[in-house]
Parts: sequence; structure tokens; C-alpha cells
Amino acid sequence: MAKAAEAVTPPPPAVVEEQPSPVEAVPKPRTLISLEQLEQVNAAGSVAERVERLQHALGVQHYPVNPRTSVWVDFCFGVLNFARDDAHLPPDKTLGLLTLAHEVYEFATHPLAGTVVGKVAKPAPSSLSESNERAETKVDLLVPASPAPADAYPTVEAVYDQFREKIRHASGVVTDGGSSQDQPDPKAPSLPSPFSPTQVARIVSFFTSTFFRHLRAYQYLSRVPRPSVVRELPLPTETPLPPAALIDAAPQAE
Repeated sequence: MAKAAEAVTPPPPAVVEEQPSPVEAVPKPRTLISLEQLEQVNAAGSVAERVERLQHALGVQHYPVNPRTSVWVDFCFGVLNFARDDAHLPPDKTLGLLTLAHEVYEFATHPLAGTVVGKVAKPAPSSLSESNERAETKVDLLVPASPAPADAYPTVEAVYDQFREKIRHASGVVTDGGSSQDQPDPKAPSLPSPFSPTQVARIVSFFTSTFFRHLRAYQYLSRVPRPSVVRELPLPTETPLPPAALIDAAPQAE
């Protein structure tokens, strides 16, 4: 006699919980200084204190004696003053403008790619005014190599094209221009709030009346090295006396 077929209950379908797709974090724009450092600079009570705090934020240690560094700090300080007093930019746009200005400054004051600039220095005889120093003092005047030619640096037109592309990118304007390597990376993070047309007009007017007017002077300061003086002075040192032996130590009376 055949057995009755057993009812087979199918297993319940497995429920797979869908995991939400991870949200990619929006990269923050790179800035020359941080927001906290900008607030510290603006909170200074005097101009001298603001410049000093800006030096600390930029990592500058030899502001009074290094002309290239002092000019760069003064340039950044002028950009911050313009952003605060003339353009009235918020902190995020101020940091973006300062970073943009620094990138344009670096592009303008460095030789073009492939240009060989001599950096070898050689000692030269010291001047007569230094002949009266002590004989044990060694003075070497390091004469730098010949200055780099002016055509080794970008032209005013090339620097302005670089500035124009960067200000367009910071304003949210997408261009379909050529494939120049000096154009900003389209994947680079942009400002959270782009510059408005009014702000762009003020920024362009500021740069054309200050930075581009003195561009050749900035490049001259960068390409013509100054001679440096190296002084070697004897440093007298004293050898400390050897400590007394413990066997000769007298017990201290209580």
C-alpha cells in the first residue's frame, strides 16, 4: 500500500537588507592657512601684530632679513586687507582668494619648466671694511651665479591667463578651452560658495592695479639672487671640572 505524500513546507525566502550606498565626502578646498589662523590674524589689535601672526601662520621665520620672504608676506597681507576692507568677503571666500593669489604668485615668480637656473655660489674676497676684524674670524662673501634671464619666467600674458582660469574656476564657470598644463585641474575642489560677478570684478580690478603692475619687480626679486656673507667665529668652550670621588665625600651633619 502506497504511503501518502508528505506535505513539504518550502523555507521562507531570505530577506536581504539593502545597505545604503556610502556617500562620498565632498573634498574640502585646499587653503594656504586655516580658518583658525585667519581668525587669529583678524583679531590682532594692531597692524604689526597682524603681520606677526600672519608670519606665524605662513611658517615664516626670517621676515626682516629675507627680502623674498618679506615681499611674499606683504603680498599675502595686502590680499587679506583687500578681502576684509574692500571686498568684504566672508572667511571661506577670503581663504579661497588668498590661496588663489598664492598659486598665481608662485607661478609668476618661478622659472618655466625645463629652464636650468644656476644656483652655484663661490666665495669671493672680503671687502676692505672687514679687513680689520680679528685674524681668527673667517669671512666669506658668497657670490651667487649669474641671474636667470628674464625670458625664463612667465610673461605677463601667461600669468594673466593663469589668473583668469583660476578665477573662473573659483566662480563656478566651466570653460572648454585648450589643454594647457597650466590650467587648473577640473577635479580640484572648488569653493563652497563661488565668487559673485561683483566680487570677481573687484578682485580683477585689485590684481590688475597691484600685482600685475609690479609683476616684473616680483620676478626680478626672485630671479636675481643676493650675495650672502658667511662668518665663522671661534666659540670658546670650557670643560667642566671632574667630580670628586665619593670616597672623599664627608657625611653631612644632621
